[in-house]
Amino acid sequence: MAENKKIMIVGPPGAGKTTLKKVFFDMANPLNLLKNSLEPTRGMNSSIFSLFDSNIGIFDLAGQENENWFKKDKEVFNEANMIICVLDINNYLKDIFNFLNNLIDIHKELKLRDCDIVILLHKIDLIDRLYLQHKLKAIDDFIKNKLEIDFELIIYSTSIAKDYFFETYDIISEIFHKVIKHKSILTNKSIFQDFKMDLQIILQYDDLKKYRAIDLFHDLELSVKDANLHLKRLEKLGFIEFLENYQNFQLTERASFFKSGLKGKKLNDKDSKVNKILESLFIFSNLNQKKN
Repeated sequence: MAENKKIMIVGPPGAGKTTLKKVFFDMANPLNLLKNSLEPTRGMNSSIFSLFDSNIGIFDLAGQENENWFKKDKEVFNEANMIICVLDINNYLKDIFNFLNNLIDIHKELKLRDCDIVILLHKIDLIDRLYLQHKLKAIDDFIKNKLEIDFELIIYSTSIAKDYFFETYDIISEIFHKVIKHKSILTNKSIFQDFKMDLQIILQYDDLKKYRAIDLFHDLELSVKDANLHLKRLEKLGFIEFLENYQNFQLTERASFFKSGLKGKKLNDKDSKVNKILESLFIFSNLNQKKN
């Protein structure tokens, strides 16, 4: 029987909540969303995903209505398994601290005992490294010294920009892993090798250049059947698109963003970074949106 999980996405207006969801939950092209801003969310947008033996409800709360979520409509947080708090790194520390105070008060008031909070300090591509470290330390000090919490609270820095996409992809995968607590891909050698081949395909070919599906037979010694299985999984992940009735394919801009974090990497089974990204591919390939 499938377990039901509930994830809330909250944050101030314009923090990037819906954009993050579109890019990492719905596999949207990050370049399009960097160029074209989304309309603000109104009310609560909900989606249901299946992931292994879990059904995950994702609830994206409009930032313009935070006063309602924290006061008269606070019951939306009931039975949440995780709250993802998205904060624009460029916001004033005073505003960030105020938002975190409100969120912790809700957690205590509703007694969300089995609910962790993940803080995503977002849009880090817009600041320099020194400023980021200053903000991270200030927020960490505030949490340790000002907030009384008895649950796990983790801080990550994120961005959908090209230089940060790979790391953020891994962070979102880790969040899913925390919610469902699924066993590692590394325990199954056959599955591990399958996803290692997926990664090799991404690295083997140039972005936005047309290739024949049969090229995988010559370049990677894959049968037509196996080549199609790998390509269809990569299509689902948003990394390739088929052309000419599945005879040809090309890597997408999303693949280009993903590959930017793997420059110079070799597919070494003992490389923890490579193994971690194989885990992420495994997670996202099993994420399926369901009709509400």
